Amino acid sequence: MGRDTWRYKQLDREREERKRMNPVWRGVGCFLAVVLGLGAYFFARWFLAQNLVYIPPQLRVLSFAPWLPRDFLVLMVISLMVMFIGYGLINMIYAIAFPIQPRETDVPPLKPKGKRKKRH
Repeated sequence: MGRDTWRYKQLDREREERKRMNPVWRGVGCFLAVVLGLGAYFFARWFLAQNLVYIPPQLRVLSFAPWLPRDFLVLMVISLMVMFIGYGLINMIYAIAFPIQPRETDVPPLKPKGKRKKRH
């Protein structure tokens, strides 16, 4: 009994070590979040400067919050939309580059069944 328990703990430790992510990747993720946010903000500024879409003056200068700078709400909305789209693109590229690998604890995929014959 003692050897089996010891072996199980050793295998469990090895699995945990393989799962651990290198701390450098957290820094890369943080850097990517900052770059994505800044890129979205600068894109929104460029988008408003090019005047590609008509935006009513009521949205550009908010009557309920006159202390906010001009175009603040529009900049934030466009930046958020660009960030969501950018994050989705990054996730799609990552999913294509590194597909999910089934491990020993995953259930194997279902085997396709043949077509059933119709009974009358």
